[in-house]
Amino acid sequence: MDDILADAERREDQLYNELSAAPVCELSGVVSASGVSGGKARGQEFWSLLLTLDAWRVGTDPVRTESLMLRRRVTHEELKAFQETIDSETVIKVRARVSEDNILGNPQGQLEEFLGAVSDDTELHSCLAELQKPVIHSDRRFGPLTFDRSIRWYAGTARWNGKLIDLNVNAETEDELLQALAVAYTLWDNESNWHQRVIDYAVEELLPLKNDSWLGDDETEFTPEQFKNQMMLEAICVYADGGFEFWHNDGDLFWGHSIQIGGTLSEGLDCADIPG
Repeated sequence: MDDILADAERREDQLYNELSAAPVCELSGVVSASGVSGGKARGQEFWSLLLTLDAWRVGTDPVRTESLMLRRRVTHEELKAFQETIDSETVIKVRARVSEDNILGNPQGQLEEFLGAVSDDTELHSCLAELQKPVIHSDRRFGPLTFDRSIRWYAGTARWNGKLIDLNVNAETEDELLQALAVAYTLWDNESNWHQRVIDYAVEELLPLKNDSWLGDDETEFTPEQFKNQMMLEAICVYADGGFEFWHNDGDLFWGHSIQIGGTLSEGLDCADIPG
């Protein structure tokens, strides 16, 4: 894990070095539904501000419809200021350094300055209006799945073990959608088996944690059956690479944390966590 994190930090440093060498330009673009976000790895001083433009152009050049990710190293206070200033699903103008040829292999940019909202670029506003139209995939098995631009996945509902849950299909392209749905079909084709495997794995991996570290003052140790009865499945997420996650309400086992059980079709269950 440490090697993976170190490699990710090295690649990020290289990207920032490549971006810093690119010339500054003025560009306009459509802010994605996710708006301004940020992340910070353990031990890092600064946050990485992330801002995706779903359509953009440099100056008066033709509009480009592949996404452009803008980033910038900022303090937490600066990140909050940008989040309060730049609204999602708007057209804005910025000064930025853009690199077409970089370690990630697609257009990337470093945000230098926010110049304000743009009201007179009819082409970009037309792109925004088109992007805001609902995208619905009518699936033969799960019915309508609606694309949520803010988190970039298709969302619907389905019945699992007799109960209605959320089905989240992590995909942006048609190919990814079909691949991720194939994962869902496989899970549902073996629903009883997967249901039992998931709850048994949760007990195996998380019941000792509950009894060792998460008992309340008035609680006695939980049995496997008591632990299972507290868990309530809320959503299943599927991915184009064969991965999946089962998200449960913890029934206050872990004081409000979710119970996440994940894995892949090829390798089986390999993750049990209590995020949140």
